[in-house]
Amino acid sequence: MTSTAKKELYQDMVTFYGDLYRLPPLNAKVYVYMMFDPGGAGYTFDALLLKFNVSKSSLSNALQMLLQNRFIEYITPIDSRKRQYRINPQYMGIRFGNILNKLKKEKELMARMAQCYKKDKAPNAPFIKSLDQYGEILSKHIKTIDSTIKNLQKKN
Repeated sequence: MTSTAKKELYQDMVTFYGDLYRLPPLNAKVYVYMMFDPGGAGYTFDALLLKFNVSKSSLSNALQMLLQNRFIEYITPIDSRKRQYRINPQYMGIRFGNILNKLKKEKELMARMAQCYKKDKAPNAPFIKSLDQYGEILSKHIKTIDSTIKNLQKKN
């Protein structure tokens, strides 16, 4: 991959993950930058400070937010006193877990809504049928994502 293509990919990923997770710009940049660390060794605070050329407090706040939300983690190598920040190796499981929780909540809400309408209106109304169909679709996706999470846990 050319340097230009890599930069474009980086920028596209910063935009995507910034929007997806509602991350502030610096947080998104740091998060995606860590994704480009193929060995997973991580980066020291000082290395990140040099790379992003921001204040210590801005970088510290970005790292704290990413740590709190489990996007990243830190390790302290045995031969060093400095923390190495890196992508959380469990990030896929965490991401799918969040999606699974949202789908389960939506399914539960749609089921409750369908119950309310079935009590008040005709049970064969088109809207109620669409809620039932939507519930079935959610159930299929819940099963798929649940299976994916279990497979990820087996690999780790």
